[in-house]
Amino acid sequence: MFSLKYLYIMPSLDIIIVGGRTHLKSAIIGIIFLLLFFNIFSPIAMSANPEQRSKLITFNSFIDFEYDTSALNEPLEIDASVSIPITIKYWTNIPDMFKKIPFPLNNMILFGSMIGPMQTIHLEVLDPPEWANIYISSPDILTEIPLASDGPVEVETNLILSPRVEAPAESYRIDIRATWDSIKRLDGNSYQEAIEFTPSFIPTIQITPETPIRTVGPHEAIIFNIHIKNLGNKITRVTPKLIGVDDKWTPTINPPDYEIGPNQESTFTFSIITPYGFGWHNEYGRFEIEFLSEVYPYRLGAASHTASIYLVVNNYGFSTPGFEFTILIAALFVIGIIIKKRQIKYK
Repeated sequence: MFSLKYLYIMPSLDIIIVGGRTHLKSAIIGIIFLLLFFNIFSPIAMSANPEQRSKLITFNSFIDFEYDTSALNEPLEIDASVSIPITIKYWTNIPDMFKKIPFPLNNMILFGSMIGPMQTIHLEVLDPPEWANIYISSPDILTEIPLASDGPVEVETNLILSPRVEAPAESYRIDIRATWDSIKRLDGNSYQEAIEFTPSFIPTIQITPETPIRTVGPHEAIIFNIHIKNLGNKITRVTPKLIGVDDKWTPTINPPDYEIGPNQESTFTFSIITPYGFGWHNEYGRFEIEFLSEVYPYRLGAASHTASIYLVVNNYGFSTPGFEFTILIAALFVIGIIIKKRQIKYK
């Protein structure tokens, strides 16, 4: 218990030294040797196993992350990589008194080796989503071990983000964790932070009209069913628009728009009534419908897309009734008379 008691007063003694009371230097060095003596020969140390004995005097180490997330303020492009530089700061609370102990005894006391070791920091992304490639460019980093007054040491790495086409266009948070092991009297630990990003919206729809070519007569009503499937990665608002249609056809599209979830399908109906004169001549009607797809709810700067389809209405293919048929009958009648007269003449 004696060694543990003096462990907590050591930092305060170190402050006294920094403040200028250098006459305590020899006393502090003596305290260190005294601590080592009790750490090795005290009843607690004698009864403890080697690992427990080495932990009777320990110091802590810490980590913090610094990174610039400005590249994540906008949605990330699909199938494109974004690199986020990360600075890892590592520091300890090992007091400066260990600088007063001759080399390599100070390293033997702290780390159990004559030469001061390097600390290995392991970095990992926790539970990365299946729809993105996310990784640390250098997952294992080596760094020196500073004393408390040395301040943090800094090492660099990069977080790589690359969302794939199936990534949802919604905010997503990932955790980055750093872990490092204990080295004799220097305890290890772990630390993690969250980074948030959003994949870009993909305005992709599939348009499938039922029987896009129809044959009708004059003043006849006809309905086209148009199926829209959302192949994008977020709820998409789809708005149809007729391009250059003559009002004599009385066209109508219902409903005026749809909000369709990813991999969901909805159906628009395009209704027309043919003009009274349609069908009495060889003609057809062609209708262009443009579909605008955009993210829902609307977000300024989000991608949008337009696609068009064409629907065709034919008449039955006959011309003005009566005239051609009458001429044909008259011609056959005249031919019949001519043939009959010839037969009488040659009898």
